[in-house]
Amino acid sequence: MTNKDASFLLGACRPNGADSADPEFSEALAQAGRDPELNAWFQAQRAADTAIAARLQSIPVPADLRSRILTGGRVSRPRPWFSARDLLAIAAGLMIMASLGTWYAGTGSHRSPSAEWHLAGLPRPVTEWQDTALATLSQLVAGKTEFDAKSPNVTDLQQWLRTKGAPVASAMPASLHGMPSLGCKTISWNSYPTSIICFHAPGGELVHLAMTVRAGIADSPPEGWPLYATRDGWQTACWTQGDMTMMLVTKAPESQLRALLSIALPF
Repeated sequence: MTNKDASFLLGACRPNGADSADPEFSEALAQAGRDPELNAWFQAQRAADTAIAARLQSIPVPADLRSRILTGGRVSRPRPWFSARDLLAIAAGLMIMASLGTWYAGTGSHRSPSAEWHLAGLPRPVTEWQDTALATLSQLVAGKTEFDAKSPNVTDLQQWLRTKGAPVASAMPASLHGMPSLGCKTISWNSYPTSIICFHAPGGELVHLAMTVRAGIADSPPEGWPLYATRDGWQTACWTQGDMTMMLVTKAPESQLRALLSIALPF
């Protein structure tokens, strides 16, 4: 036994010598008797323990100590975080999830996330609308599809869209009014119409404005605060304006897109 092991045991000895005959302490006590340094430490430890014990004995015990302890135990006892009603709700939720899992397993098919939105009768995510509009723009730029109407004057295109019942924003970003337009295109997305107007920006790049009905989109973007993103090489800014969701698109750098909207939104 090392002095470190012995001091660990001796530190637990009661200072009144009540543990002297205990076999668990006999080897440590014997080593303290042989080692002057360990014995000196042990005697100092016993003196300190004796002084602390005497000090504690001098403190009167409150008459109501027992009742205080019992009261504190009742107050601090943790309460269940759930009730019987909560357990019933959890059980019902688990049963519904199990039923849905059985139904999906029985269909033997794997649906895309967009198909699940459709089956639930819910509006679809804004990203799906963006993908649809961008796919149409890619076809327009590549010459694989034609504009429904052409005019260098955006007012003419807006009027044409209105006559077709296609969505047209009451106010476009102000920077677009100074650009010559090329043409417009209408598509259907999730049974909702979508309008696209294309412009020639001053630097020669193309800028496109897509508009659709807000009601068809789940978690529509913020009102008047564009969300910027890069999608398949396109720079996009998407925001909500009244009852419409809008998206400005270009192949130009994002800095140019931000410049078009930094002071251009009409709100």
